[in-house]
Amino acid sequence: MPAAETHSLVLGSVAEVAAAVAGAQRGTGQALVAELLHHLVIPAFVVDAEHRVTVWNKACERLTGMPAGEVVGTSDHWRAFYAAPRPCLADLLIDSLTHEIDALYAAHDDSLAAHGAHAENWCVMPLLGEKRYLEIDAGPVHDADGRLLAVVETVRDTTEHKRASDLLQLHASVFDNTHEAIAITDASGAILSVNEAFSRITGYSLDESLGRNPRMLKSGLQDAAFYQSLWQSLGEHGQWRGEIWNRRKNGELFPGILTISAVRRASGKVQHYVALLSDISDLRDTQNRLQSLVNHDPLTGLPNRPLVQDRLAQAAAFADRVGMHVALLLLDLDKFKEINELIGHSGGDELLVAVARRLRECVRETDTVSRQGGDEFLIVLTGLADADAAMPFAEKLLERFQTPFLIAGEEVVCSVSIGVAVFPEDGREFETLLKKADRALHGAKADGRNTCRFFDARMNVEAGEGHRLRQGLRRALERNEFVLHYQPQIDLDSGRVIGAEALIRWQHPEFGLVPPGRFIPVVEESGLIVPIGEWVLREACRQGVAWRDAGLPELVIAVNMSATQFRRDDIEQTVIRALADSGHDPALLELELTESILIGDTERVLDTVRRLKLLGLKLAIDDFGTGYSSFSYLKRFAVDKLKIDQSFIRDLQSDPDDAVIVRTIIQMARSLGLRTVAEGVESAEIAQRLRVFRCDEVQGYYFSRPLPADDFAQFLSARSAVLAATHTP
Repeated sequence: MPAAETHSLVLGSVAEVAAAVAGAQRGTGQALVAELLHHLVIPAFVVDAEHRVTVWNKACERLTGMPAGEVVGTSDHWRAFYAAPRPCLADLLIDSLTHEIDALYAAHDDSLAAHGAHAENWCVMPLLGEKRYLEIDAGPVHDADGRLLAVVETVRDTTEHKRASDLLQLHASVFDNTHEAIAITDASGAILSVNEAFSRITGYSLDESLGRNPRMLKSGLQDAAFYQSLWQSLGEHGQWRGEIWNRRKNGELFPGILTISAVRRASGKVQHYVALLSDISDLRDTQNRLQSLVNHDPLTGLPNRPLVQDRLAQAAAFADRVGMHVALLLLDLDKFKEINELIGHSGGDELLVAVARRLRECVRETDTVSRQGGDEFLIVLTGLADADAAMPFAEKLLERFQTPFLIAGEEVVCSVSIGVAVFPEDGREFETLLKKADRALHGAKADGRNTCRFFDARMNVEAGEGHRLRQGLRRALERNEFVLHYQPQIDLDSGRVIGAEALIRWQHPEFGLVPPGRFIPVVEESGLIVPIGEWVLREACRQGVAWRDAGLPELVIAVNMSATQFRRDDIEQTVIRALADSGHDPALLELELTESILIGDTERVLDTVRRLKLLGLKLAIDDFGTGYSSFSYLKRFAVDKLKIDQSFIRDLQSDPDDAVIVRTIIQMARSLGLRTVAEGVESAEIAQRLRVFRCDEVQGYYFSRPLPADDFAQFLSARSAVLAATHTP
């Protein structure tokens, strides 16, 4: 029955009861009406104009738990419905306060207040200890003159109906507002209803879906066995849940999580199927991106260590089956730290990306290139016939890295050192191969960089020695184990020794004389470069004074400065102390700086250089021309000399490109008023070629190896004597 009709009937019955009560008040049937009310099936009570209860029927006693004897004659009828004093609907009619009904009741209708009012509300029912939802109707009783005599109130307990109604509304709200697509079908699979999310996800509206089978979403990616398993689970367990690919109305495929539940009658026969579908496209995309981040380097996009480890394991397993080999190459960019300081961190990142691109261009599809972090890269070469098969590839890499990279419009040359370990000869596990490739890489760096070395058993011994060297370095200064050797610098025109480069050596108690290539990298990494560098400066100045006091010709003493050492705030004071303590002439001290020192933090470095120049000493640029040179800063920093890197001098006779580079540097230096020094001169032919190019100074094994101080003094005396005799008239 519609709600409006029910409501009118309720009001009608209340009005009739009220009319009967009014008639009883005027005649002799008052007791009879009261008795009738008392036995009425509907809970009812009567309140007089003074708010006193005159009738409280049995049905009302059963509903509220309050006996009539406790409430009749009182105004406490509120205690049956509320925990605190509060007007009932009858009280509001008596006091003509129907405008307050909306503030006190969840639902109401006071439009017929003259004849009665209807309201609905949750009541706490204190005597029963539970809440009940009550529908309340109240009708006024008037006398012949229209004065209010009483109000009759009837009450219906509609709690279960209310809860069912609310639950239906909740279900409808969930159905309409959930993010998951919902489809309800009959037992044959015909769609009876779908929600808004279904239309949004699939593209099919309600009208387009009704009566159709969900097979309209079938993607074709699941086979018959998949659906057979689905229906078997539905039959046995009444539910199936899993991932599935579906197709939208526009043909687009998308992944989803699907749950299908069977709704059965009491007999067990299926009545409906309810399907919930979640679109997990965004989740899958996020998972793929996260997986990519886990397995790939975010800067270069190359596989990272865990992924390359897995690739090597797969390649090794295959190589085992077919009797082949796998090579693990560990690559390190030479002098990347200096280059990074020169071109800035963003330029350094751009260079790493360019290196990754070049490495990918050099490998096959079956090989793997990986970035390990920093400037280290790994390459897994698969399917090699033997261990030596990796060498041609390594040589190709070395050659490719001679081509400059274009970074921010500037050419940057960055060579690479390579260490190689081979499966299964050098090991079968990734970690073992990586450690041995790392030792081979250290061997390549010790041999002058820009080269490749394969691991061999000797490197294990050297690795152990390296550990002992690192331990001993911390005590070497205290034990006076460092010594300086000096390599003569020759004036090409006169042939005279005009300078000496101070080069540190370590007189190790166990390993003997250790060359700098084996311990200087460790010194730089450990932070010991600052105190050791200061010792070199002080010792070189002291030795220069000792030679002068011994009557030897005046010489310029050249000392290398590391970037770490130079950038310390106290570098000027360090130089001043070394000069003051030794008495060495500042004009005979030359500090050799790398280009990266001058380029990074330009203004601060320029200020330091100016202060040092005010002391009267000379500045030289070491390893000039190694690929990231810039001529613009030479005049700004008032340098005195350029030392041409030995990599250009070594092949001067055989490589036309090197000859062009060397001649260009010399001509450019002369135009700027700078002297040039060629390092690594090892033959008379190269010395003569440099003389033709008008190079100023040379040093190298052709003239002399680095010598201990006493041997250098003898060399200087002997050469001076020979030159004197040669030029005697």
